[in-house]
Amino acid sequence: MDDYIVVDSATMKCKYGCIEANFLNSEDNGFVIEDKNAILDNNVAIGDFLFCSLHKKACRFKTLEQKWQKSANCGTDEGKYITTKSVLICKEGGLVSIVNAGQDCVIEKAGMLKFVDPE
Repeated sequence: MDDYIVVDSATMKCKYGCIEANFLNSEDNGFVIEDKNAILDNNVAIGDFLFCSLHKKACRFKTLEQKWQKSANCGTDEGKYITTKSVLICKEGGLVSIVNAGQDCVIEKAGMLKFVDPE
């Protein structure tokens, strides 16, 4: 499976949430793909998932850690970037994963990027 770098139009889901969410902000860190900002692993500002089926109440997303896990360096100096393999743990017990990276640039093992033909 290809591993995509996540950009500001990405969508994500929580294991216990009832809707998908987006990033609430994305900083210009000097690395753009398809005119969109790539998301660094310290960006935990994401929207709520409406309702938590684990606790049977409205979702008020709170991250357990201040960084996404399984991020990638990509050979850049700006920091590590979130990829489609990255996850974020919620204090309430949920696990957030990327549904759509928001772009078509693929990360390769050597830290190089390649573009794929969108289907």
